[in-house]
Amino acid sequence: MNPEDIPRLGRSRLVLAACLAAVAILGLPHGKSIAGDTILLSIGPRYGFSGKSPLLGKQQTYNFELFDIAATFRLPWSWPLGESPWSVETRLITSAGALHAAGDTGFMGTVVPDVALSGWNGFVSLDAGLGLGFFGRDKYGTQDFGGHVQIVGTIGLQIHPIPHAFAGFRLQHFSDAGVYGSDALGVDMYIVEVGYRF
Repeated sequence: MNPEDIPRLGRSRLVLAACLAAVAILGLPHGKSIAGDTILLSIGPRYGFSGKSPLLGKQQTYNFELFDIAATFRLPWSWPLGESPWSVETRLITSAGALHAAGDTGFMGTVVPDVALSGWNGFVSLDAGLGLGFFGRDKYGTQDFGGHVQIVGTIGLQIHPIPHAFAGFRLQHFSDAGVYGSDALGVDMYIVEVGYRF
């Protein structure tokens, strides 16, 4: 194997893992599904922050801040949970914004297929997903992410207290899952989100 092929193989494994996760999430074979259209569900600004002691991964070198806009799409597949007011929905969360730490700021975008448990006519939803993050820079000060593409895992809780508005809290972890080597560090972000729900 040529040494120049190692980074390319790492990226290939990362993309393959995210694609398999997306297929697993979107291919839920549970009961009778209701297929509809893909629609824009919500859009709004988010603010995220990290601590140096993450829930996942190693001790982080810096505190990070995230400023972005996220758009959530409802995908065509959903499953009602019997006669209850709850259903399982498939979604796609996309975002674009800026990540800041150690005096450095860079672009961060994400594409995350997501499964949501939604109840009481959409008043509350709990979601989880796994996808990809794309970074304009892979180093912030001395903290090295290892590469510009990262795996993103997320879990979030949203409430919709008034028509066309939502508020939520989200935990988002990104890292290379060891693809770029054992020295790369990921980050846990605690994200507050608000916005407009269509």
